[in-house]
Amino acid sequence: MNPFNVLEIPPDASPEDIKAAYHRLAKRWHPDRFTGAEKVEAESKFRELAEAFSVLKDPAKRLSLQQQMPKPQPGMADRDIESPQERTPEDWAAMAKAAFEEGNTDQARALIHYAIRLDEEKASYHALLAAILEKEGGDLRAVVKALESAVRLAPRDVESHIKLATHFTTLGMAARAQRHLQTAREIAPNHPKLRVNSPKHASGPKSRAALGPKGKPSAAPAGLLDQLKDLWGRLTGKG
Repeated sequence: MNPFNVLEIPPDASPEDIKAAYHRLAKRWHPDRFTGAEKVEAESKFRELAEAFSVLKDPAKRLSLQQQMPKPQPGMADRDIESPQERTPEDWAAMAKAAFEEGNTDQARALIHYAIRLDEEKASYHALLAAILEKEGGDLRAVVKALESAVRLAPRDVESHIKLATHFTTLGMAARAQRHLQTAREIAPNHPKLRVNSPKHASGPKSRAALGPKGKPSAAPAGLLDQLKDLWGRLTGKG
């Protein structure tokens, strides 16, 4: 048994990739989902998955197995059989996007993490990771970290700036939210998600610099908060 093949992952998969692959396949092959002869097959497959995961989650066993695996030799007759090492980062990212679109977020997350490990300088990979994490409803700060990587690599990625503005608002970091919202406006002033829809967004001295309790500017102008709330509603479909 090759544990890597059983879990459908490349030989240099990370511990996170291994865990995600195991949980995805264990869910698919759980015996409780089957009856009759199919249940017997599922039980066998489920045991095989558990055995493969038991081996690969142990760092020493995983390293030993990786060292024993044969290296691809030039001039092999079966060149039409693609090995994991022959896939490019773009291939892994494309598979991650396809899995995400099919609703397989565990698989998508593992695949895009692997693509990022191979090439961490692609903004689109980080943006996709952020979208996957958003869908899963996990740690919002991990989403923000992925989006910040995306805008660092692609400073004019207006969608990521808009998402960062809304997430920083949720985290109570109004100054950062305002900065990303302003950047988004400068990049795409006519972006549909940045359109003003109600009189409460009208410009004026109070909307530009709302005053706090002692006459000092508040952390975020009321108009900005209204815009960010409206923007968050558009992004989540709750507006």
